[in-house]
Amino acid sequence: MRSAAAPRLSTAELEPTQPPINVIEETAMNAPVNLPIEIALDETGLPEGQIMADSIRQWRSDCKSGQFKIGAAIVYGNRMDMEIVGAQISEGEYFAYPLQKWLALLFVDSDRVLSSILFKGESLDNFEELRRRYRLKGETLLSKTIRAQMAMRSSRKHGETYYAVEFEVVSEGKYAAAIADFRQQHYNPAMFRLLSGPTENGNGAAHDANGNAGTERTGKKK
Repeated sequence: MRSAAAPRLSTAELEPTQPPINVIEETAMNAPVNLPIEIALDETGLPEGQIMADSIRQWRSDCKSGQFKIGAAIVYGNRMDMEIVGAQISEGEYFAYPLQKWLALLFVDSDRVLSSILFKGESLDNFEELRRRYRLKGETLLSKTIRAQMAMRSSRKHGETYYAVEFEVVSEGKYAAAIADFRQQHYNPAMFRLLSGPTENGNGAAHDANGNAGTERTGKKK
């Protein structure tokens, strides 16, 4: 008696699916969202060389004021240092903007906290150019300290100033070993997170968080 042939899988079935950028169905340690996560309130400090990765800190780039923020309210300053864990580009009509590309960075900030931030427009282009230059040199942006700096721009059409984010490598990374271990054991593209809208993202109406004039919400160019 002949046994039934095993079903054939299509190429699409064999390829891993890439979760969309706005999926956050897992915590930083890959725990399913439907399971409760105990907060270790009795833990204090952070051992030398380790990173805090039990949750993801949300950073914002407010390119109207030229300031980076932790969350929606804590003003940090006009520059910040980061060590990249992962990067993801997706297209979407997020925050009522026309269809365009968005860059999400997962990184460790200067407090050694696992963090994320979003960029678009000129800021996205600036990061892509940095990545491109280092790739052509045969180097990676991993294990590097990258500085994000607000740079003033002028809109001739609207007669206003705004800010775009410029990026540069300033040194070797301090937490390369911890990040490499995290990438191998826990990193998952589902960690990227989008906020619900421009108000929560800390952006004003005149300019968005990435150096683009507010009129771009309707598809007009500045």
